[in-house]
Amino acid sequence: MRPFAVLFAAVFCACSAPKTPDAAPGTSLINGFTMAEVNAGPSRWRLNAKTARMLEKQGLILFTSPEIRFYDGKIMSSEIKARDGKLLMREKETELTGDVRVDSRKDGMKLLTSKLFFSTARDKIWTDEPVTIYRERTVITGRGFTANPDLSEIELLHQETRLAR
Repeated sequence: MRPFAVLFAAVFCACSAPKTPDAAPGTSLINGFTMAEVNAGPSRWRLNAKTARMLEKQGLILFTSPEIRFYDGKIMSSEIKARDGKLLMREKETELTGDVRVDSRKDGMKLLTSKLFFSTARDKIWTDEPVTIYRERTVITGRGFTANPDLSEIELLHQETRLAR
């Protein structure tokens, strides 16, 4: 498994006041949350979110407006955006929901779905939900897929391909 760490500088500087009505005991509210994979070299991915709620007892972090950027060296290879998300800290798996969009910077491919999972251990993204993939004039639809985060290798289930006019 790849080690990763939460960048706590943002946590300590941006925690909400304890009088916030959404705060509950054992919960930390964070504005401007950032998390990145940390290895000997540059980060392979970085997650930014508008807000995050850490539920430490459940081992869960809930996000609003999460964005995950993947890197090949120092160059961004792809980006995932969604309305909401959650991270299961023990499993090191992220679930993104609501208008999920994956943009591959390498070949201009775009993938849209309603729910998407990302595993740092497997270094894969996947869903069982309907997906639509756009590349130039080609539109591919299907239900369920597994891929590398940069969309360089995609296994799509129940596929239908057509050319856009």
